[in-house]
Amino acid sequence: MGFNYAKEKKKFDLEWEILQKEYADAGMDPSAIEAMHSYDWGMFLSRRTYENHTQDLPDTYLSGDLEGQQSNLFKKFTSLSAVFDEKDFQGRYAWIDTIEDAGLLKKLSRLSKQDLELLTLYAIEGCTQTEIALLLHLNQSVISRKINRIKKFFKK
Repeated sequence: MGFNYAKEKKKFDLEWEILQKEYADAGMDPSAIEAMHSYDWGMFLSRRTYENHTQDLPDTYLSGDLEGQQSNLFKKFTSLSAVFDEKDFQGRYAWIDTIEDAGLLKKLSRLSKQDLELLTLYAIEGCTQTEIALLLHLNQSVISRKINRIKKFFKK
């Protein structure tokens, strides 16, 4: 979003006028007040730098229809997004053939058909656990446990 320096500096100065008066009325040493002000000023500058140099990752769109609505971050760094054409896949689990990591591919090949279906629904099609539970005629908590088991399997 950016950092409006003039607005934020004005708020900082007003806040510090009040704080300085409160600290002086409480009998605080002027050098201690100045040290606190210096620390807060450093934090202000740090926050300004952070807000000016970071950008949230936007929601991703899987449909090409929303191309014009993509964030500038996606437009500038095309490597942040991936486009799949369904014509390129010759089957429900053809996405596995696109995996280049040999270790991951080996683990995927050891999954059962039910686990592959669950992974496809969850990761590729983007279904929620509740939607998967309805499709597979199971309870949502069962789906959650199965997903956690698959996550642990991949972390080994």
